[in-house]
Amino acid sequence: MRLPYLTHNGTPAEGLRDSVVFVVYAPLGGDYTLSTYPDGTSNDLIQHPLVQNLFEVADCGVHVVALVDRVNSDTHLIRIPAAKPTSLQVTSQWKLDMASPHTLAGLLRYVGERHPTSDIVLSLEGHGAGFLPEIDRSQLSIRALTDDGKNMWVIRQQGSVPLPQGSPILPQGSPILPQGSPILPQGSPILPADHMPLSTPALGRALQQAVAAGAPKPAVVHFNNCFNMSVEVLHTVAPYAEYAVGYPNYNFFTAGASYPAVFAQLGAAGTTSSAQLAEWFALANRDALAAKGNHPTAGSVVQLSAVHQVVERIDDLADALLAALRASPNRAGIVTNIRDAIIEAQQYDTTHGDFVLEAPDELTDIRSLALALKHFDFGTFQVHAAADGVLTATQGIKRYGERDRPWLNYGAWWDFNGELAMNIFLPDPLLKGLWDWRSPFYLDVNPNPSRPRVQPHIIDFVKITNWVDFIIEYHKDVPFVGLLPAQIPDFPVFNAKFEPPREPDRPDQRPPGKPDEPLLV
Repeated sequence: MRLPYLTHNGTPAEGLRDSVVFVVYAPLGGDYTLSTYPDGTSNDLIQHPLVQNLFEVADCGVHVVALVDRVNSDTHLIRIPAAKPTSLQVTSQWKLDMASPHTLAGLLRYVGERHPTSDIVLSLEGHGAGFLPEIDRSQLSIRALTDDGKNMWVIRQQGSVPLPQGSPILPQGSPILPQGSPILPQGSPILPADHMPLSTPALGRALQQAVAAGAPKPAVVHFNNCFNMSVEVLHTVAPYAEYAVGYPNYNFFTAGASYPAVFAQLGAAGTTSSAQLAEWFALANRDALAAKGNHPTAGSVVQLSAVHQVVERIDDLADALLAALRASPNRAGIVTNIRDAIIEAQQYDTTHGDFVLEAPDELTDIRSLALALKHFDFGTFQVHAAADGVLTATQGIKRYGERDRPWLNYGAWWDFNGELAMNIFLPDPLLKGLWDWRSPFYLDVNPNPSRPRVQPHIIDFVKITNWVDFIIEYHKDVPFVGLLPAQIPDFPVFNAKFEPPREPDRPDQRPPGKPDEPLLV
């Protein structure tokens, strides 16, 4: 019996691929909840629902290779041959650094060697964050963090890390911050203590190294985590895979509950395209969550070869906004229009912990923002034309959008029915001077070569576009107040039992209220 396989432009890639290997990278070692999902009792690896779901995937005629790292456990390599789930092999790899690009690259090289005629379909489990800097903690010395004693950090309430107003060390209460933006050449002293997944540069290097070593480009990369349907992430991985599937806001951890349905479709069809398989991933995730209610998500699929067009149009938009900000005789009016457009656009929750999707959340949907900008007057500046370019480039990327109260906060309303595509990092959108902890790394596009390289690798997106220049210009003359708490957002899990109990259990439709504004009840 022939195993299921993928077609590329109507034929197997290079005429050599005759099957599929599903590769799962699960760095759960920083999260006890995910490690022992669903209720803290799956301490044995084989008991974990993720592994149980992979048995069903193999039973559909797909090879399975997974690298699973959990709290207080070795990192284990799992191999299940296609159509032979009883031939499971589990091998301890001791404890691997799952945040290192070498670990993922090594896994993909291993898979390419053992399954040279199989298409690779890669799923990344665990936490996501959208843009995540790579940080060399060895460079975060006291000398570097204080710039040889010239700067002083003070930790205040709510975990912010502001610089003291009126400090004799810091004239006017600010360090060297061009246009009020937190370009801190010494790096930030407050970094996440846990949940750190692969950084964005590390993920790109892992795929690059694997492909350079002879592993086939993944036909599909499934970002089965939060926020990683991100312009910055997608642009970084675009040269090294065909299609990406992901979720621009929170996704809910289900331990691969949707995977058997995806590969059962492939098994029944016998063959399909990479594009169709990517679509099945998104829709299966939607169905698994929507069936329960109170788990609303949005899902997107993008052909990665098209991402460069998206990025070019974002660069055009940044140029148009820069021109308006710099040359308009009414700069204050332009700033107000941009801020109001951001408020109108779809926001995605990140570090505020309330699960309410509204500014000042730092991730904004780029398609929704383009549409909102067209609702405001920018005179003769080409903002509307550039926004139209973004709308054209992002057409059809969103595959579904649900609307419901999330079980995490029944007082919030998540409505993803609008014009959406993917998120982009847009810190301090309300011009409060309070910046996401990632901002110093994101904005430091041209690091001083004489200073320690706290951030050893900078993603291409911020180097080849003017998006950072737009952020800095938008914040011109805004005083720097501080950095928000440094953390990776918690990964909300699929709440099978709805505990603790909340009311109402599941609203069928949006309650009466203001239909065009986030609902707070």
